[in-house]
Amino acid sequence: MLVAAMEAPRARTFVFLLALLAGALASCSSNSDNPVVPPGDDDHPANTRMVTVVGTPRVKVNFTGSLLENAITGSLEGQFSTFFSDSIGRRTFLGDVRLGGVLMHEETDQLGQPFRYTLNGDELPPGFTIGDTLVFSVGDGLTLSPPFSYKIVPSHMTLPADSSVIHRNVDMTLPFSGMVERVLVTYTDQAGNRVRYNLQVENYTGQTSVFVRGSDLNVLVDGPVTLGTNVLDTELFVAGGSYLQSFNLQTNQNRDLRLDP
Repeated sequence: MLVAAMEAPRARTFVFLLALLAGALASCSSNSDNPVVPPGDDDHPANTRMVTVVGTPRVKVNFTGSLLENAITGSLEGQFSTFFSDSIGRRTFLGDVRLGGVLMHEETDQLGQPFRYTLNGDELPPGFTIGDTLVFSVGDGLTLSPPFSYKIVPSHMTLPADSSVIHRNVDMTLPFSGMVERVLVTYTDQAGNRVRYNLQVENYTGQTSVFVRGSDLNVLVDGPVTLGTNVLDTELFVAGGSYLQSFNLQTNQNRDLRLDP
């Protein structure tokens, strides 16, 4: 009987511990659906690299560019610049260098030596938008390289339409494309107050969006608000055996929004 009397409290203690464990598991389960990130897929496609090489370049390529999207017309401004170097680092010109099918402009230095190719954003074919694939091609590598090309998909953000209304305490998710290095998102009101998010990525993590907490917008004044973004994507890799390829592209977008309570 003494043994039975001792076992009864132990049983009650065991049942009590099981109840606590069940409660803890239930609590963890409810918190796993983080309200910041919707559970499951968010219907945003997995990010891919900005640049795909077609062919075998036998020169070093250094490509930089910037694009500014006009929110009203959808047209693009900005400039692209590129230069080629041979196996010992000398800059060189190649034949039939095009961006978006448009022949790029050759520029020389003060000594008349090959310096770079340039093209303005407004020289791209009509109808080109910031998310379209841009083909950078060399149709004639002369004696240095066979013809080659790059398919470039400019990394950018998906933003609300111009003149959209946003509200305080209503969260926003701004998706971006590409395996980016930096994303800047800035809200500025008519009084000059600003809310800025700076996502810096040292190594690609798979993140595909910037989350904006609605309560952060409480520092802004009701009325017109400008949403500006800057996305930087850089890629550095070797092609053609030992030729370094460097690509650096920034996209800038702006929207004129209205903040309501």
